[in-house]
Amino acid sequence: MATSSRSSSKRLPISCQACRSRKIRCSRDGRPCQTCVRRGLGAEDCIYLGQPRLSSEHALTAESAGQTHLLARIRDLEELLQRQAQSQSSGSVSPQNSPSATGSFLESDRGVELKPSNLRSPLVNNVGTLQSFASGYVRYLPFATHANQLQLSPTGTGSSLPSVDSEIPDESDDLQIPLAKISVSREELVAILPPRRYCDALKNVYFQVFSPMFHILHDLTFEAEYQQFCHDSSSVTTAWIALLFAILGIAVTALEDDEPLLSDLGREKTVTRNIKILSSRYRSASLRCLAADDVLSRHSINSLQSLILINYARVHRGLPTWTLLGFTHHVAISMGCHVDPDRFPLGPIEREERRRAWAGVTMLYTIQNTVFGHLGHHIPSQGVKPPLEINDVDLLTGSLSEQSTRPTQMTYFLLEFRLDKVLSMICQTLFSFCPKFSLSQLEAQVLAVHEICDRRYQVNPNLEPLPVHHVANLNILYCYIHQLLLLLLRPGLCCYLQGEFTPETYAARTKCVAFAKASLSIYHSLHESPQFASYKWYNCGLGSFHAFHAAVVLSVTLMYPESQFEFVEIKDMLWKSMDVFAALSNRSNFCSKAVPVLRRLIDMACTRGQQAVLTVDPNTGLISSPSDLTQDLSPIAPEYIMEPLFAQLQPQSWVSPTSVYWDGWKFLFERG
Repeated sequence: MATSSRSSSKRLPISCQACRSRKIRCSRDGRPCQTCVRRGLGAEDCIYLGQPRLSSEHALTAESAGQTHLLARIRDLEELLQRQAQSQSSGSVSPQNSPSATGSFLESDRGVELKPSNLRSPLVNNVGTLQSFASGYVRYLPFATHANQLQLSPTGTGSSLPSVDSEIPDESDDLQIPLAKISVSREELVAILPPRRYCDALKNVYFQVFSPMFHILHDLTFEAEYQQFCHDSSSVTTAWIALLFAILGIAVTALEDDEPLLSDLGREKTVTRNIKILSSRYRSASLRCLAADDVLSRHSINSLQSLILINYARVHRGLPTWTLLGFTHHVAISMGCHVDPDRFPLGPIEREERRRAWAGVTMLYTIQNTVFGHLGHHIPSQGVKPPLEINDVDLLTGSLSEQSTRPTQMTYFLLEFRLDKVLSMICQTLFSFCPKFSLSQLEAQVLAVHEICDRRYQVNPNLEPLPVHHVANLNILYCYIHQLLLLLLRPGLCCYLQGEFTPETYAARTKCVAFAKASLSIYHSLHESPQFASYKWYNCGLGSFHAFHAAVVLSVTLMYPESQFEFVEIKDMLWKSMDVFAALSNRSNFCSKAVPVLRRLIDMACTRGQQAVLTVDPNTGLISSPSDLTQDLSPIAPEYIMEPLFAQLQPQSWVSPTSVYWDGWKFLFERG
């Protein structure tokens, strides 16, 4: 009888059966719990002993949700089968091939063996959502990662809709989209140019900083034409003037804060406003030149180059690009740039200009496709070869077959394109049900590009030191590589943080810490070193995004440090990077948003990490295992802090600066 009494009063477990069977931490916050939600389980699978499986009302809701999910999966499978049928009809491909981002960046990657990953994103079937505005405008939001994003009304029935103007950066430029010819004289267009000495200065900045990164022009040809223009403005075409304006619009963004040119040309009170206004003015003038040249009906290599550079500038300014990029793509096709120029009777410079232009369009399209979730789509071409990895002077001397032992003017451009291609492959793997690539394949591809960087940019003591632009470009490539690896390893890191302690997840954690620290180190170096002053534009934009990603990863790992040494090292590095974000916030909208988030996140991480440090084993100097910490630490409730933080760690939020979901960080400020 006593035994029966003890049996009936036995305490029931408070975690759900699904989490208990996997031996992972249960959030215990309802059915389904957030842990089960992240694993893709529904309420019918999240069972608490002693509770009924589902109430009738909950059962109906779950059944409806399950049917909706099933229909979505059926649609995805139908689309997958259709794509496979189309691929098979175009010719058989050996499944033994492996993806190559280190070969030609225009090679096909369709023949890679299908290897689904166990570390999946919980939103692989998410197709994004539509955002409606009070004015009637509609925008597509790819990779929606949070419930309030997914619940946006596509029909505009919401009670309070935002203004589209508040969603676009305050830089109302490029209003003269070149779809109609305008009546404006050459003299009027030339009059918009700044004085000669300022043109010279901005042109030089462009060719010192930007041309080595996005090398679509033949610099020597442009320089000769520029000198002709300075002596006789009628010696060049209107499209060439458009190209000059596009160059000026890009170059002005690299000027230092104390550059007198900014205050001479601009009348705004702040450096940021002057750069914004001047860049907008010159891009708009470039489009006016193209409209005056009737670019809708006729095209030249200069008009195509102008359009490509305007798109490039808009991408780096965070401005909408899709519409103008589509027009640029069709201009390139109308000029036959999608056909390899060897098929035409052209000289070596003309051939390379066409290949570079087509590569530039393809690169921009790859980036936009990835950002908008338009994965696995490539611009078709008729065998266009990649640009040669040579210096411009080689096209004049005929030294096309000699392999340079040092980086050339095309090295960065080609390596970045390969990384863009790998980013697209990573997103295809993380955000699709049947990925074409395994995580190990993709990691090998990224590391292969890293090895190429080491080899091409290696320091030779017998030669002159590398020019500053090559050193800067190498650091930027390294940051991009670290960003891709952090994105690629995110599922493994999240599994580790959720209590799945395996050699694979521990390796993911170790690698993420190393890559994040390296990224922040470069971020600080680019900011502090005077030789990189002309690259502040990068640190204010893409560099800050990569650094923010790294800082968030380190902040999360700081909550469960492996040792006292690691805790102190990461903490110091985070606060040091915080100073850089704060210093750039007056010039960067991204930094101004990141500063309060990082400050609260680092504070929270330090508090929790400090508690972990108190558990250091005096014999080993190491901290208790993560599994012990998740049970012992309670001052910061995991149900309140960790679940919103895990949601912010999802890879959909880290594809590009525009994918960062800032509202998702509000939980940091709701605790007072």
